[in-house]
Amino acid sequence: MKVFSVSRVASAAVLSLFGICQAGPVLAGAGDFYVRAGISAMDPDTGSESFSTIPRSGVQLDSDIALSGALGWFFTDYASLEISSSLPYSPKLEGNHRLKELGIGNIGDVKYVPTYLTVNFFFQDTSAVTPYLGAGVAFNKFYDENASLSGLDVNLDSTFDPTVVAGVELDFGVPVLVNFDVRYTPLATDAEFSGAIDETVEMDLDPAVFTLGVGYQF
Repeated sequence: MKVFSVSRVASAAVLSLFGICQAGPVLAGAGDFYVRAGISAMDPDTGSESFSTIPRSGVQLDSDIALSGALGWFFTDYASLEISSSLPYSPKLEGNHRLKELGIGNIGDVKYVPTYLTVNFFFQDTSAVTPYLGAGVAFNKFYDENASLSGLDVNLDSTFDPTVVAGVELDFGVPVLVNFDVRYTPLATDAEFSGAIDETVEMDLDPAVFTLGVGYQF
């Protein structure tokens, strides 16, 4: 699995910006909206059941990066309803160490789009840094699966799953905000193989998504 430095860069950016957020914050109020745009790194903690014909085998999904966005509405001074999504991630579907020993490393690729609907709670005060926590549901859409092995077809089922988010907003005293958050979704799906391999295995993906972005509050 590829190891991204995006989360490290984002964390460093948050820490560096913390020291320069000295202006008074623009506190959100009930009825306010906000939009965000940024870049997200999707990093799954992934594995699968073994194929019955190949002991100790398994498949896993690689990491990827995509542009993302969000729209939120404050229904109280401290809580918002938010919908967020991204452009499609295009991670590779790979074999585990056992399959790689057999020369089956790159199984294919897939398009993946998570869409989140969450209720977020903001711990607002007069400082320029506002942490927030949220929980809700994620629709995980898998499509356009392409197998790289001749004679093999693969399909990943789309799912609805619970999701949680933790983040921080940096307020410069203007409607433009900088935010960093981490989302986690306990996600399991069925990977259906047909052709050269005719079997369905359950995959645990459990992706963490790290996002660094800017937003506008109005």
